[in-house]
Amino acid sequence: MNARPGYPVWSRILAAVSLSLGSAAFIPARAQDAITPELLSEMKEACTPDAAFKSVQNSLAQVESSKVAADLQKMNSVDSHFSNKLPDEAVTEQDATGRCWMFSALNIFRRAAAQRLKSEEFEFSQNYLFFYDKLEKSNVFLEAIIRTRKLPSTDRGVEWLMRNTVQDGGNWLGFVELVRKYGVVPKDVMPETFSSSNSQGVDSVLALRLKVAAVRIRAAQNDAEIASLRLQALKDAYRILALNFGIPPTQFKWRYEDKDKKLTPFATYTPQQFYHEVVNDALDDYLALYSIPTLPFYKRYEIDLDKAVEDRPNMNFVNCPLDTLKGLAKACLLDNRPVWFGCAVEQESVRDRGLMMPGIYDYESMYHMDLQLSRKELFETYSSTPDHNMVFTGIDLTDGRPVKWLVENSWGEKPGKKGYFVMTDDWFDRYVQVIVVQRKYIPAPLLSVFGTKPETLPPWDPMMRALGYE
Repeated sequence: MNARPGYPVWSRILAAVSLSLGSAAFIPARAQDAITPELLSEMKEACTPDAAFKSVQNSLAQVESSKVAADLQKMNSVDSHFSNKLPDEAVTEQDATGRCWMFSALNIFRRAAAQRLKSEEFEFSQNYLFFYDKLEKSNVFLEAIIRTRKLPSTDRGVEWLMRNTVQDGGNWLGFVELVRKYGVVPKDVMPETFSSSNSQGVDSVLALRLKVAAVRIRAAQNDAEIASLRLQALKDAYRILALNFGIPPTQFKWRYEDKDKKLTPFATYTPQQFYHEVVNDALDDYLALYSIPTLPFYKRYEIDLDKAVEDRPNMNFVNCPLDTLKGLAKACLLDNRPVWFGCAVEQESVRDRGLMMPGIYDYESMYHMDLQLSRKELFETYSSTPDHNMVFTGIDLTDGRPVKWLVENSWGEKPGKKGYFVMTDDWFDRYVQVIVVQRKYIPAPLLSVFGTKPETLPPWDPMMRALGYE
């Protein structure tokens, strides 16, 4: 079954799914499948209130369960030393926003910027890119609404669009496209505002304005009316962002103190010039590698509508075995290159200690039951998806094998050790899903897969969850 011209790829996917389901129906419920009084009695009898049960029950009545289940012996078994690490930098703070992908990506380049500027510390403006990220995503949303305007509002794709107007989240390719188009500026040229650090308010207003436009576009009678509605919505989106974030500079004068505390003379830059002068890394040289056990390896994929700029490609990646990710990350760190990565950050991690370690919460002993899932089962049950991005800045090796990884986060200095986290290697095995590395580290056979045509995944694919999370 072919979709009509101009309809998004996910409409074809839905058609294929409908055909594959055929006339299948759910098996109707049966009386014997209900929780009967006899079954309830059996369950109650199995829940014996012995001394251990009462001890845990009393604790849970007064204390958060994670504190009761915390395995202090495991926590204290991990030291904070690393055999190979990059110099520490002051960590950044994304505050109450989902900009981890942007903060961590800018953190990859700020070391190079500080070296080129001969400065002890340097930080890019996240607010500057945040402005354009929101503006470009507004346009992506409006264009998708225009393409799907003839589909019913109950269509899954249309429903997804209405539920996902302009989120904070993003990915590496989106970052690359934004920097390529708009460049970067120093943080003091466009510093944070309350709204850029606390985005819920501006997100709500922007989403409402875009939904108003969406309803009007879907009811429009001709192309001229649609074009007028889109243009006004983009103008209003710009105004909302300008009021909340400020107006981004197209040119700026800037000076700074170098590492010898000498004040440099003023220099004038455009944001694109500034990127090329202080970083000078080829953005296309960095590629995203995922390890998704529910998808075939050594294949290229893209996610429909997962983009930061409308006229640029969807987010795409090559899927490969986990050992490949680990080997490439190790090679980069031993070459003193930081590594951008994505993971399921809330899984088995202690935020205040900055420790990511399987079994750190011993719920199995507390509840006396099996709570284990394999890496593949975690994906199949939607228990592990990339919801946070950070940067690897160190690795601890024993006999050449990784024991743990040093992680630069973007949650400020309070969590962990001045904002740095420690990840054990077995946590990597379970919860790390993506890394970004330069081409020169990728073996030729794997690199060639990036030249193949990607298979398109729908926008509600689990990997898309990264757009709406920290």
